[in-house]
Amino acid sequence: MKYQYKTAFLLITFFSVTQVSAQSFSSWSDKTVCRLMASQPDMLEYKEEADSRGLSCASGTSSAGLTASGPTPTQATLDVTSHPRGVLSPYKTKKLWTAYKSAKQCFDHPTYGEGADLRTKLYSSEAFAKMEWRVPFSSEGASTSQAINLGIPPKPVLRVKLDETYGEQNDNINATLQWFAAAAKSVRRTDNETTKSQLKGALLEWAEANALNKGIRVTWGARPVDWQVMTAIGAILTSTAAIADTFNEQERMVVGPWLNGLMAKVAASHWKDRQDNKAYMVSYYTMIWGFLIGDDPLIQKTINTYKLAINDMRPDGSFPIDTQRSGMGLKYNSDSVGYLLMMAAMVNTNTENNLIGYTVGGRSIHSAVDFVVNSIKKPSASNRIYAIGCKGGGDRWGSVDNPNLYFIKMASYLAVYAKMYPDAEHSIWINSNYARSNDFSPTFSVPPNELF
Repeated sequence: MKYQYKTAFLLITFFSVTQVSAQSFSSWSDKTVCRLMASQPDMLEYKEEADSRGLSCASGTSSAGLTASGPTPTQATLDVTSHPRGVLSPYKTKKLWTAYKSAKQCFDHPTYGEGADLRTKLYSSEAFAKMEWRVPFSSEGASTSQAINLGIPPKPVLRVKLDETYGEQNDNINATLQWFAAAAKSVRRTDNETTKSQLKGALLEWAEANALNKGIRVTWGARPVDWQVMTAIGAILTSTAAIADTFNEQERMVVGPWLNGLMAKVAASHWKDRQDNKAYMVSYYTMIWGFLIGDDPLIQKTINTYKLAINDMRPDGSFPIDTQRSGMGLKYNSDSVGYLLMMAAMVNTNTENNLIGYTVGGRSIHSAVDFVVNSIKKPSASNRIYAIGCKGGGDRWGSVDNPNLYFIKMASYLAVYAKMYPDAEHSIWINSNYARSNDFSPTFSVPPNELF
């Protein structure tokens, strides 16, 4: 009887918390918000509400492990060779690869690798003051010392009004993405302090305003951060990372907690399947953050995501969930490869480890590049191999027989591969098509071939 009462109590408590987290907090007192935030530090909704009210209790909160000082980098401990936890059995892996054969529509099949989040720590402003921020990109010299005028930055967006219809976007978020992406590109090209100060001034303004603190998560599934908003946060993060070593203690105390909060929400985002280009986007951005602040345990989590991706990838280098998606299958598959390649390049650039060398049954990032190049050369034939109907995402912009071709322009990340492997099979072709291109994919926030 006692056990039954205890079980009933736990169930009631669980559902009560679920309902409370979904309701409006407007009627709660500041004291209640702070009390709930302290007792349930993993509930990001409470942290968001405290942030939006400007409560002092918000700055001293952590999710899973606030420390008084910053993380200590020990990159020699990173594991890029052993297989991570969660690898599917050979039987389930083959079922994942062939799921498209029995599904009537994309995603209309069992989940063989469930989506999971990447929890990040929330550090105090004092901790950020003590940290040594590092630029996680290559240290190759800038092409000019001339000042580059970044133009007037967009005003901080405090609340985002999302249109959750597939393919719809928010104009303010687009403006944010484009400005910070262009700024990141510019500061990578020049050593000019005026240009860097202009970017830093915009970052400080957005941080002081606690921008993007409302309305950035969708209402479905596990309520991840909206895809478009994530790309904008990625642009802000990348521009910060590009000048990371120029921030002083006071500036880190302002920008650090704000960006930390945004990254905690991004890292906590997950979807039905772990094989999802958005999951790899999250890992890529989280890895940038990890290298920026020197958080090796967090970097290791993203490395494990990479290794699971190679395990889930088909022998021909295609990704089984993304390639299903009708006219957008090649685009989403290419996005997956781009994020994973950038992650591997970042590890290889910042450490003595060779993540690109991770291989499973002959499958590696090289296989993935092969499939992308072949899909660029023969898009319709490549798309027909795995694509099926996709009413919820893919049919709007193309079809199985006539895929959307915008991914070809977006594949400028291939220049990174050609630079690292000039003698590889496709490198000459890649260089002839992408190396001199001034175009870049907003998805990656900045031109990938300028990062590594």
